[in-house]
Amino acid sequence: MQTQVTCPNCQTPYPAQVFQLLDVGQKPELKEFILSGQLNMAVCPNCGAAGQVSTPLVYHDPEHELFMTFVPPEMNMDPMQRESVIGSMVRQVVEATPQEQRKAYMLQPQTVLTYQTFMENVLATEGITKEMIERQRQQSELLGKLANADADGLALLIQENESLLDAQFFAMLQQIIDYAGQANDDAQIVKLTNLRAKLMVDTPVGREIEKRQVALHSMNREAKAQGGLSADLLFKHILRHLDDDAIIDALVLTGQGALRYEFFRQMSEEIEKMEKAGDLTQAQRLTEVRTRLVKVYDEIREQSNRMMAAAAETLKVLLEAPDMQTAVLENFARLDDAFMYFLISRINQAGEAGDNELVEKLHSVQETIAAVAESQVPPEIRLLYQMLEAPSDGERGQILDENPQLVDERFLQVLDAVQAQVEQQGQAEVTEQVLACKALIRARL
Repeated sequence: MQTQVTCPNCQTPYPAQVFQLLDVGQKPELKEFILSGQLNMAVCPNCGAAGQVSTPLVYHDPEHELFMTFVPPEMNMDPMQRESVIGSMVRQVVEATPQEQRKAYMLQPQTVLTYQTFMENVLATEGITKEMIERQRQQSELLGKLANADADGLALLIQENESLLDAQFFAMLQQIIDYAGQANDDAQIVKLTNLRAKLMVDTPVGREIEKRQVALHSMNREAKAQGGLSADLLFKHILRHLDDDAIIDALVLTGQGALRYEFFRQMSEEIEKMEKAGDLTQAQRLTEVRTRLVKVYDEIREQSNRMMAAAAETLKVLLEAPDMQTAVLENFARLDDAFMYFLISRINQAGEAGDNELVEKLHSVQETIAAVAESQVPPEIRLLYQMLEAPSDGERGQILDENPQLVDERFLQVLDAVQAQVEQQGQAEVTEQVLACKALIRARL
């Protein structure tokens, strides 16, 4: 539903999309929304400040028989108000569930007192336990100690905490390095990058990660040289690392687009060669890898089919909705890259079939999504997009002159973060455009 909120930073009132009834059996995409931390997050269109809107929640996951309610303490609801709001949503869940699917757990929803407990319960359905959350907290604390330790202290910390230095720890470290890059924090980048290099050498998990990175770099370098990753190239590198499942998995994850008939044909031919040459051990090993990768390929196809089916269902909802904009807002969490890919393919199919009426409707959906997405982008980012699309410094300057309220140090900080990101991605042309924009802004401060 839409609700009016007031930005605590600049006091600007604006509408925000808020979910209260979270029946993930009816709308599975809501669970991903929760797990990604986006539930009821509102972004101020004026200053860009973001925060979570406090609202009563009813969560129902029939697969895991989880039915719970949460009312934020800061709402100060009295028992009568709480019963009225929560009771109404609980009844909606029960009434929407067919009689034969109603179970005993639905008679008494669990009441949780904190949002942390609410999230822990949702995470538990994904196999993420309180112990895992505690382990992540310990790893975060250890990372802080490692980053600030001297050489002797660092060696001792590594020795004493080897069990915490797993793949999840390295992923956390990389994420923080990425954040530092976005913030243009050079000192933090240098310190954490040096720490990662040290851990890559001094820990068993680090050495395994280093091996995978070297293997991936080698394949990607060859793929770039030949203009793209082919089935031949992927098979060549898998054969090179046939004794290491972790490296094979990393190669396949990067090159899953090359998993097609030609790839599996080459594997079968190589197995026959090995068997004829009497190398039965390697033939057996390659056969095991082929069997596993066929399963991976089947899973990728099944996942793709499910995503396309979900996209088709969402598109049907949007096309049949009496109010397109409201429907887009209500289903915005489902409008991901897979949906947009499906939408574009449907536009092309309708165009090829000469169905101009359908093409027009689909274009309307596309334009409405773009408009809603743009309305949720902070004003500084919208201004930056306009400047990057402008063909000359003169037009960029005119855009700045039309938006004097946004030309400040804060906008420069936004551009600093964007510059760090595009530099890291190797986008030299965009980097030059961002630098030109920064020069124009500085001239006006």
